[in-house]
Amino acid sequence: MRKTVLFLLVAVLHPAAAVETGHTQLRAVQPATTAAHPSAPEATDIAAVDRVEAGYWGITLEELHRARRLMRGPRGAFSVATISPVEVLGIHARSDAERDRYAELFAKLLHDDTQRVLAWQRAGDAATRRLYPHGKAIDFGRAPNAPTLPNWYFTPGGAAQ
Repeated sequence: MRKTVLFLLVAVLHPAAAVETGHTQLRAVQPATTAAHPSAPEATDIAAVDRVEAGYWGITLEELHRARRLMRGPRGAFSVATISPVEVLGIHARSDAERDRYAELFAKLLHDDTQRVLAWQRAGDAATRRLYPHGKAIDFGRAPNAPTLPNWYFTPGGAAQ
């Protein structure tokens, strides 16, 4: 009885074999090709997406893959999920020259992003002035329980001097 239960348990749980109840024969089962082995177009799509992402950061495909491997280790536990691959590579640089290269790349990326954010802010400010030329950005008089501040505080040459 014990051997029969053990045999049935192994036969049911073993992923590479199936029991055919009508003839009690074991035969091999092929794994599904779609789940286990991605098709060539899917692999090509992934590689293309990776190349685009590496290009966004200004790094090679190999560097992107290294950053991802590093994120699967302690770096992933120590860092926020949104850390950039450039930061990961810089933190784990293998030489001073490599660290300097990633630091310079990151500084350029951050500078360019700051310029875009500031341009967006200026466009938003201009749109607000156009759409609401007589409005106030902040109207303290309409705030409930607003403290009253002297007029000179908000006038040119007021408290800031």
